[in-house]
Amino acid sequence: MLHDARLVLPGAESRAELPSGAVLVRDGRIAAVFSDTPPNIESAEKVDLAGQVLMPGLVNAHYHSYSNVVRGTENSLPLEQWALFTVAYGRSLDDDDIQAAVLLGAAEMLRAGVTAAIDHFAHAGRVEAALEAYHRTGMRVGFAPMLHDRFDHDLLGIDLPPDLRRRVEGSPRPGAAEMAALFRRVHAAWHGKADRITLLLGPNAPQRCSPELWKTWAALARELGVHAHTHLLETQAQASIGLRHWQDGMLPALARHGLLNERLSVAHGIWTSLTERVLLAQHGVTVVHNPVSNLMLGSGLAPIADYRARSVRLALGSDASNTGGRHDLFEVMRLAMMLPRPAMPDPATWPGAAEAFGWATTGGARTLGLGGELGRIAEGCRADLVVVDPGGAAEAPLDLNLTALVQHATPSSVRATMVEGRWVYRDGRILAFDEKAVLDRYAALRARLLERTAAEIATAVEATPFFARLPGRC
Repeated sequence: MLHDARLVLPGAESRAELPSGAVLVRDGRIAAVFSDTPPNIESAEKVDLAGQVLMPGLVNAHYHSYSNVVRGTENSLPLEQWALFTVAYGRSLDDDDIQAAVLLGAAEMLRAGVTAAIDHFAHAGRVEAALEAYHRTGMRVGFAPMLHDRFDHDLLGIDLPPDLRRRVEGSPRPGAAEMAALFRRVHAAWHGKADRITLLLGPNAPQRCSPELWKTWAALARELGVHAHTHLLETQAQASIGLRHWQDGMLPALARHGLLNERLSVAHGIWTSLTERVLLAQHGVTVVHNPVSNLMLGSGLAPIADYRARSVRLALGSDASNTGGRHDLFEVMRLAMMLPRPAMPDPATWPGAAEAFGWATTGGARTLGLGGELGRIAEGCRADLVVVDPGGAAEAPLDLNLTALVQHATPSSVRATMVEGRWVYRDGRILAFDEKAVLDRYAALRARLLERTAAEIATAVEATPFFARLPGRC
């Protein structure tokens, strides 16, 4: 029993103050919510929260775990050039690096009140290593192994010298049949494990998938009934690819192939046309807004005002550590709330704290296929919960309401995190695994990793000038 808490309940946006109450957790679910003094239930452990805020866990709906071991690397180029570097680092990672990356990211997110994440995972040969690490973390994950078999330089009409092309492309990627077999095998072994691991299809981006991979995507979605997660129209160059390859654009083509539906979430969606936004709304697709990485790479401002006007479903993501920075959903909520406002003359239409909070909770829950089960403090929902202390110098509010929480809370405000009814972070310590051992292990890996990446980074440096003149860039 979690009692003497200030509860972030459904409808919190209409409250001047967060109400006091208690929550009974049993078998990984919220068994009851009490708005007054709870009954004495002898079998329940009693945790006195002393007036701290109890809120649903945040969902990071677009994230790349590998990036946690390459922080501090190149992030001052547009996406198409930046990608050369992130791919170079990624190719150099082994199973130890991947497991360290997963655990480092989990520690950061659990400390920041993020109880679940979609990991759009690029390393087909490292899937088992990543999932074994996730099993240790105690956090919830939607694991989306990437599918792709086309390269940006071909899509953009960039003519690389043969030797450079060979080095940029690296080893041949698995074909559609091989990727389908891998996904079926991993889905059978891991989907639903510990009630925390969900497998999603992870097309890298529609333009990076051949027609054969589109068919594989559709077939696996029908066969296994899984959700899918992909990048979508992140840059102006990608929008030009869409128009070049599909006369009426990328999203109408996806719709014709039956790939737009409520089980699809798309990251970024910056350069969608009006017609494409209508399609996203009609098909119930969720757009995952990543304002920090969109700004860091100069990709653009997502049309959030128009998405809202058309009732497009929204969620929030931090993207990669080496472009989005911290996996801090409080920061992401604030940016998502504020960035559209300058272009919206009527302040009555501005997105507010409650809406941003909904994007980070129930919006993210939908991307995992857990809409209605996750992201709310309500009877029957999964007990993914976060305790926030609102009493620090940076947080202490005049009115303790949802606006104060979204506007002022930070990861340092988080005191405890629970996933599926179990404490995974509490009293300043990660409980699910040994965080210090992970940090020590990463410290030992860093020199070797830097040495292994040197040749790949040299290739990225050599290739960068070929990508300098793209649509939208002078």
